[in-house]
Parts: sequence; structure tokens; C-alpha cells
Amino acid sequence: MSDQAVHVKGLEPAGYDPRVLKGMGLAYGASERGACHLRATFYKPELAGIVDSETIEGKAAVFADWEDRLTVFDTLILCRFYRDLYQWEQLATILKAVTGLELERDSMRSIAASVKDDTRRFNIREGWTRVDDNLPPRFHQEALPEEGKGITEAQMATMLAEYYRARGWNEAGEPPPR
Repeated sequence: MSDQAVHVKGLEPAGYDPRVLKGMGLAYGASERGACHLRATFYKPELAGIVDSETIEGKAAVFADWEDRLTVFDTLILCRFYRDLYQWEQLATILKAVTGLELERDSMRSIAASVKDDTRRFNIREGWTRVDDNLPPRFHQEALPEEGKGITEAQMATMLAEYYRARGWNEAGEPPPR
């Protein structure tokens, strides 16, 4: 029966279908807690046309940047609804006001990457592997009836491989040792 359950890492996806929004397929698969639409809210740039929803190659680098910025949001306990108002420059201003630190985008991304790496290490320690980053088979096997859109296993594999490279992880999705 597990092939019938639509979930990633035990969490069912929200209403953003990865057969239409391919970046959400990556977001669901790469999320440390499963098919969560809130980890990176990557539906926003796809729905707004900032990123082409059908594009596969190159999407992971944009996703990693978006994910890093929202990881900084999480560390500051900011509401995700302000994601359009607070870009990297505004986050630097907030960080300086709160901590006194003057950080550039690359420094903030480095901190966010460290958070992502540690979270990934924890999940690996708890038994998750690269296999857990996949979408449920139904997303690959069943195209949407009206639009005929789908997401193939090859498309997902391409995005995941690019994502792992963007994160500096190996092909198995493992961060470098500390």
C-alpha cells in the first residue's frame, strides 16, 4: 500500500502540484521534513513567473539561494509572508540591528548553508538517505488529466543532483564532514 500514499518523508504535499510547479518537486524532495510547502515557499517564484515552472536545468541554484534566504528568515523568526519585502539587503539591515553583525549576502548564505548541512547530517544520522528525497511514484506515473503535465523521475534526478552540487554535498546528498 505504500505506493498509494502520496507523501515525501511521511508528510503529504500541499496544493502546489510538482507536475505543474517543477521547483516544488525539488522543494518537497529536498525538504528536511518532507513535502512541506513552507520550507522554501518556492511556489511563489514559479507562480509569479520569476522562475519558469517548466525549466529543469539551473533551477536548483535559484532554489538553493531562495532556500538560504528563508533559512535566515527562520533564524530571525520572521514571517514568511514578508519574503517579498525582505531581500538579502534588508536581512543584512535587520541582522545588524539585532546582533550588531555587518554581514554581506555571501556571509549570510554561508550561515544558512551551515544550518542546512547540520540539519541534513541529523536526518542522515536518523536513517534518511538520498532515496527519501524522491517524490512519490504517482507524481511520475500519472500526468494531470486536463493539462497533461507531469514530472519525470529523470527531471527530479537532474534537479536533485544539481541541488546537491549547489549545496556542496556529494552525489548521495551528504554534506562534507565537519
